[in-house]
Amino acid sequence: MHVKLKRKFGQNFLIDKNVSYKIGDLIDNINLNILEIGPGDGKLTERIIEKKPRNLDLVEIDKDLIIDLNNSFRKYKFINIINEDILKLNLDRKYDLVISNLPYNLSSKVLEKLVLLNENPKIMILMFQKEFAERLLSKNLNSINSLANCFFKIKFQFNVSKNCFKPVPKVESSILKFEKLKNSLLNKSEIQSFIKFKRYIFSHKRKSLRNVLKKYNLDDSDKLNLRAEKLDLSDLIDIFRKVKL
Repeated sequence: MHVKLKRKFGQNFLIDKNVSYKIGDLIDNINLNILEIGPGDGKLTERIIEKKPRNLDLVEIDKDLIIDLNNSFRKYKFINIINEDILKLNLDRKYDLVISNLPYNLSSKVLEKLVLLNENPKIMILMFQKEFAERLLSKNLNSINSLANCFFKIKFQFNVSKNCFKPVPKVESSILKFEKLKNSLLNKSEIQSFIKFKRYIFSHKRKSLRNVLKKYNLDDSDKLNLRAEKLDLSDLIDIFRKVKL
């Protein structure tokens, strides 16, 4: 498939077959309902097909790529190709698995959308810029991982060299696997308030929680002397529930 890359879409196509096979090997079941975001030239899609999905939705924003994807995969009745911006698309289907090499400039927004779906996917296999992945995996809390870890257990899988892509990006990448928690740490009614809360406290991340939240009548807990990043997630949620922004 020969395509003209478009900088506005942040396109970097995976050209290393070994990496695409390694990603495919992370899919440990057949007959799954799968969403692939940004299939690009379809190299990873070919590996997904080998796992015999029950249904495979491909969401691609680039109209030129849609033509090639239709030509490549029209014979597969279980594949549904959607020409849409993933951030604008209403994802109302329940997915067993979401898989993607996410454009670096959209990682945070797409991840938040996936995490906040009414029906969380059971598994997500996502590629990120290595630095972004490290923030998700960090033992210190931050605005990104404090939300994702409320719904998923995040596991590092492997790093991917920048030389595995065309064009070659300036950064290395990492593959992470997200496994849905049996019980989410937040109730649905709390989610939007928690997002507002964590954005607020992490915008003052160099201050102690006591200073950040001094206008609230909180218990005199030693944990308030800590910065938010040094808390356990359960303690952060406990403080959030006491504040009730």
